[in-house]
Amino acid sequence: MSTEYPDVLGDLVEARQRFEVNGVHYVTTLDPTTISPGETAYLRFWLQSCWDVPVEVAIGVQLPTQPVPTFSIIQKRTDVPLEPAEVGEVTIPLTCAAQTEPSEYIIKARVGAQLKSRGLYVRSRENQGQLGDTLLNFTTGMGLAASVGLGFKARTQPEQQFSIRVEGPPQSGPAPDLTPTFLSHWAVGDLAIQGKARKHVNDQRLYLLPQLSRRALYMAFLEESQARFKDAALPLQIGEAVFLAKILTYTVEYFLKRPNGQEAILIPAYSLAYRYDLPTNDPVFLVVRADYARIVRLGISLSFGMLRHRLGRDVWSMEEQLAVADLVANRTERGGSLPAEFVYLPLLLGGLMIAGQVQMPGEDPKQSLELFVKARQQRADELGEIPELVSLLDQLEQAASAAA
Repeated sequence: MSTEYPDVLGDLVEARQRFEVNGVHYVTTLDPTTISPGETAYLRFWLQSCWDVPVEVAIGVQLPTQPVPTFSIIQKRTDVPLEPAEVGEVTIPLTCAAQTEPSEYIIKARVGAQLKSRGLYVRSRENQGQLGDTLLNFTTGMGLAASVGLGFKARTQPEQQFSIRVEGPPQSGPAPDLTPTFLSHWAVGDLAIQGKARKHVNDQRLYLLPQLSRRALYMAFLEESQARFKDAALPLQIGEAVFLAKILTYTVEYFLKRPNGQEAILIPAYSLAYRYDLPTNDPVFLVVRADYARIVRLGISLSFGMLRHRLGRDVWSMEEQLAVADLVANRTERGGSLPAEFVYLPLLLGGLMIAGQVQMPGEDPKQSLELFVKARQQRADELGEIPELVSLLDQLEQAASAAA
């Protein structure tokens, strides 16, 4: 292998255990796995080429035909040309006939890959990763695999089998668009951007880290969070803003404690700077403002992880946790309405858990907690719709009060 290219696949989808066919890594899902007659499901294939030459990937889909044809697709085989080392996502819709009998059905897929010319491997079949153990409950969507590596192992397997359940009354509607789609997530041109960011971080590390002080991060997060959530139609009370700034500051500090964690924070932030021609002289601006949505996602994952560590279990399913992370990151990046419970769950829960570990000079912890309790009381009607959240807030407020 000449050069180890970043593992982009691990940032798109959970891929520590992945599949491989002739130097192409892939992960695949069928979603949803339960539909009504007349509805559409989607086969998704996340593909990552490990070659420095173009590759032709062929995806064949075999639908159930007994007792009668029940599902349909636009074509049985989808050819996907990948550029050298490209990473992309293929979506193949399939629709269920309105007359389909309720039952469990099996759908099969076969993945093949053929090189256009002789090439060299630029990604390995397995990698140990450098991030190490963390309290993160999930790791997708945060640039960790590409910047420091999460570790993975690929197993050769060209065939996949999916189970889909059909139940419920037939659904009517316009004919679905069954055209397969391809979305490119990474190409060789992106390598130079990340390489430049990595070099800058390594060269300037001793200059950058002192600027990322607790006070600088906290004050920037306090201001930025108020602006972001106001744009999401959720103006924060001062107590909410304080504890949100605490958990986001704690999240950055959690990673800055060791070199690999520093790269997990700084390399994606500086990659944004070089991609969009942002100024590179202020690391606080890049981490807190330019990369705010990603830090929020990290904070959500860390908060869920701390909650799991504290309780010995997950209160919410992984699907629910990822949905919360997607929603909050999207709304804080692009705007749009965000209900109050999604800042409490789990970010402000996280803020309560680490309240004593992130304090500003002159701060009165009891006063900060009083401001939080006052803000929460004003949200009582909204938060009361989630009994588990109310119970956790009660427990964590009591613990924070005892420690203050």
